[in-house]
Amino acid sequence: MTDKTLRVIGKLMCSVPPTGSFAARRAGSAENLVIEVDGVGPIRLPVTPAQARRLCEVAQPARYGLREQTLLDANVRDTWEVPRDRVTVDERQWHETLLPTLDMLRAELGLAPDCELSAELHSMLVYEPGQFFARHQDSEKADGMIGTLVVTLPSAFAGGELVIEQQGTKVTDQGSPEELSFVAFYGDCEHEVLPVTDGFRITLTYNLVAKGRTGPDAAALATHPSVALLAEQLRAHFTTPKELSTLSADGQLEKRPPHQLVYLLDHQYSQHGFGWDQLKGADAARAGVMLAAADIAGYDTSLALAEVEDTYDEDYATEMAIYRQRWERVEDGWKCVESADMDFDENGEMVEAEPDDPASLPVRSSLPLTPGSEDLGEPRWSTVTLTWLIDRSGAAGEPAVRQVRDGELCTGASKSTLEPFASEIEGYMGNEGNTANFWYRRAAIIIRPRQ
Repeated sequence: MTDKTLRVIGKLMCSVPPTGSFAARRAGSAENLVIEVDGVGPIRLPVTPAQARRLCEVAQPARYGLREQTLLDANVRDTWEVPRDRVTVDERQWHETLLPTLDMLRAELGLAPDCELSAELHSMLVYEPGQFFARHQDSEKADGMIGTLVVTLPSAFAGGELVIEQQGTKVTDQGSPEELSFVAFYGDCEHEVLPVTDGFRITLTYNLVAKGRTGPDAAALATHPSVALLAEQLRAHFTTPKELSTLSADGQLEKRPPHQLVYLLDHQYSQHGFGWDQLKGADAARAGVMLAAADIAGYDTSLALAEVEDTYDEDYATEMAIYRQRWERVEDGWKCVESADMDFDENGEMVEAEPDDPASLPVRSSLPLTPGSEDLGEPRWSTVTLTWLIDRSGAAGEPAVRQVRDGELCTGASKSTLEPFASEIEGYMGNEGNTANFWYRRAAIIIRPRQ
């Protein structure tokens, strides 16, 4: 992003403060939480080591899903899960504590006052010494799900910290020996549970479901100090010709004003969980300011989902490697979905060897080569492709214009702080050196002149 106008727009948007945090914490009394587990009986709080061991006896190793498969890998997720149908909570009594706490967490997450936040019990987990949950992202398990609520039951344990990270900022929760610990966070946040070193960590995990508008009203942000300045910069962007990559008839680079402005947002969204009323945290506030500025300047505004592909020279191999591996994110880690070697035929020609059985390929807690690694060389190129568009009326569909030119792109937070959803490492292929590709899913605000 070298264009001066785009840099100014980016700074103005970053000056809009988020309305809340990506994660919120609260502590509360356990007197209203009445739990019974089939095969164990009523759970006394704080949980004693003896009861925790009995919970482990009726539990099963926690698994995770990958497409049609259900996988088990203690290198990625090592914890006990009590089957949901064994857990009974006195909801009427529990709501006396849970509902007021949800309202406080809603405000701290920056959700609108008229947004109704509810919690659906998903699982009961028990961590014994040595167990952990590697860094991962939660999947959307329910309609309207925007995040996760972790309720850590009071018990004496060491280690086992819940660590949540977003855009390089971390929130850590240790739990409490005497009180309930509530931690709510958005679903695109990377998080992990560090190894328990002593005692037992017991949690109830909930799907957080939002109904109604999540972000502030755009009309309420019209008086924000950045709006008028932003409107001026939008006009400058759409009236200043920029050089294109195509040549004119006289062999010179063509110039014309951009057709659109694409501002990348900070949070990640699925197509199912994306819309004007489903934006999270800082995205909601910045979208409101951009809407107000675009209205003043007389431009149309849409929301979009996009895929960003970054390609780098790759120095990961110590020798001239001949291979290709593709890794894709699963709920609890990274799955190698393709692994192929190159071989030579009897004439010395390079041919692709028989690929490995996908079922035998590994799952890891992290990628073998990560963005920002010292083993990455210079970036070769980056492309942004729009995949889904929602206009101001809420009508959604595939965009007519999918490719984003460099002069149209305005970045918010650096995408290097986001986790990719796929990575491919390709070794020496006979005519070029090693490369590494990373794919990111981003949301964006699209500004275009009115037709």
